[in-house]
Amino acid sequence: MVKKTLNVLFYIMLALYVFMMIDLFFRYNVMFDATRDVSRSLNLVPFKTIWEYASGSNHLRASFAVSNILGNIVVFIPFGLFMQAIRKRKTFWAGMLIILISTVVIEVVQYAFGLGATDIDDVILNTVGGVVGMLVYRLFRIACKNEGRTKTAITVAALVVGVPIVYLYFTTVFAHLRL
Repeated sequence: MVKKTLNVLFYIMLALYVFMMIDLFFRYNVMFDATRDVSRSLNLVPFKTIWEYASGSNHLRASFAVSNILGNIVVFIPFGLFMQAIRKRKTFWAGMLIILISTVVIEVVQYAFGLGATDIDDVILNTVGGVVGMLVYRLFRIACKNEGRTKTAITVAALVVGVPIVYLYFTTVFAHLRL
């Protein structure tokens, strides 16, 4: 009974993460200041935006630059973690390729539908985040000794970290809907 409940909770947290990611990447203005103007743009030069943020040559506030860089990494950590937990074969390179292709697809769709800035640096940072998630999965796997315990630990971690994030996310969404 406990194992079944934990399995259901795992997939509920995964579904909430996927929902929030879709909303974040394709209707992201809910999470950011509504006055922020992001025009449709395309950057195919690797590390150009990251360098502009790091060097301060970009006109954006430093706090936005840091939150954008870290945000692009952090938001994909659960992707790598969940992906490894549900994949049968957990090879590193195949997992990294899945993450890379997923981030490229997101950026292409954003560009095709005019949903803000399309940037190769987002692909790089998202991929780094996904790989970090894969490494966190590996740490869970080493610590837990078997797949069942690993999935249980990931479920508990997802609940501890994820529930407050889901709560904040939905209160932010509903606050913007009332405006």
